[in-house]
Amino acid sequence: MQRLVVLVVLAVAMPAFAAPQRSVHIMCDPVGCPEEPSLEPQLQADVGLSVIQAAYEHPFGRRVSASVSAGIFGSYFFPWFDLGDDVVGLGGGFRVTWFARDSGRGLYIAPYVRVHRVSGDRGDLHGTGLGVSAGAFAGWAFGLTDRLDLRLGFGAQYIRHSIDTDAGRLTSSAPFVAIDILVGYRL
Repeated sequence: MQRLVVLVVLAVAMPAFAAPQRSVHIMCDPVGCPEEPSLEPQLQADVGLSVIQAAYEHPFGRRVSASVSAGIFGSYFFPWFDLGDDVVGLGGGFRVTWFARDSGRGLYIAPYVRVHRVSGDRGDLHGTGLGVSAGAFAGWAFGLTDRLDLRLGFGAQYIRHSIDTDAGRLTSSAPFVAIDILVGYRL
């Protein structure tokens, strides 16, 4: 029993006699250490796989923001994979972004929906119609400067467009990869 008591006492007391822990000190100026920025409204340029858009994003809470966007949509890559027609159009979108950090930097997840008025050709047929895409990204937001952010993400989307021509309706729809490249300026 005495040996058990000695072992318990040594096990409890031993860490006190162990080598001291090293601590990491951050060098700060006399005013203090800089704080990580908070989530703020942004003007954005979205240059992902299928869009070139301008957007405004506004925070709703510490880690959630929503944005509205307008710009150009294109499915130039559909014919490469035999998924449908190359269409181009103008329209807009809505996106909600959740950030893992209050700063709006680091890990993010962003579902979105976009609607565009599109036009395209197949052979001698030309037409216009409606294009819709919806998907989600997961990625990382980098702080390039105090005000400039870069988001890089990857995800999945579903794209569908229908074009009315003199010979009837041309429709393309397919799931596809989604690539998010977004530059934001904090207001």
